[in-house]
Amino acid sequence: MNSWINAAQYATEILAIVLVFRLLWLRERREGIYYIFIAFLLVETFQSLLYFAYTKWAVNQIDYRLLWLCFTAFLSLFSLWLVYALAKAVLAELPGILRFSRTLLNVAFPLAIVIAFSTAKSEYWLLLRGGRVIEPMDRLMRICSVADRGISMAAALLLLIILAFILWFPVKMSKNLAIFSIGFVVYFASKTALELIHLYSKLGAKAITILSTVDSVILILCLLYWIFFIGAQGQTAQVRIGHSWRVAEQAKLLEQLESLNGVLMRSSQRMQM
Repeated sequence: MNSWINAAQYATEILAIVLVFRLLWLRERREGIYYIFIAFLLVETFQSLLYFAYTKWAVNQIDYRLLWLCFTAFLSLFSLWLVYALAKAVLAELPGILRFSRTLLNVAFPLAIVIAFSTAKSEYWLLLRGGRVIEPMDRLMRICSVADRGISMAAALLLLIILAFILWFPVKMSKNLAIFSIGFVVYFASKTALELIHLYSKLGAKAITILSTVDSVILILCLLYWIFFIGAQGQTAQVRIGHSWRVAEQAKLLEQLESLNGVLMRSSQRMQM
């Protein structure tokens, strides 16, 4: 099993680097979200390599918990940034709906963190009642882990809402952005689901290892999907995913979408006056 886990880990790191070069090669009308995603991939890859070096050479002078805190906090912020950037890219031609989505994001993320801390409070008190002494570093790790959980849950839910939106309404976007959006939602939602299963299920070491392997396999499939389907032609090709199988409905839904955007624009302007 360990050999399979190591192979999956090496594969994800290699494919992540290949995808970075693939995205950097897209010079014409490259979406801003790609730069954020490139940085996200590089940070995650660097974290994996650093962890490998730490376990391989047992660098006792450095407390890996501190490194974990830094990387987790950094990647959580990147997750927030990616969701905002994806909403901006998808809704670029719908400023009214974009403003509403930003307001929704500004409320959803803090609320999700508060809910995550409220659910973790009972776990924390159980540890104290059990007589365990929690070190300051472990306490910081728990706080960071709970905040990351809240952000991941909110991001996954909001990404699913964005996906449902572009699948229903005929929003026009570049083909590459559509491919990226679908892959990103699938990966992030599955990753969050696996984290919740790990957190709330009493699993043994073998089951946890299987979950980790499944997570790596899903990431590998998403990376391959992006590498093979994102291309230079997809930067200029425009697509509408929503109701692509029912072209007759697209005109009607497009009118509804533009009407909704107009209502939200006027509402936003009145609030600013």
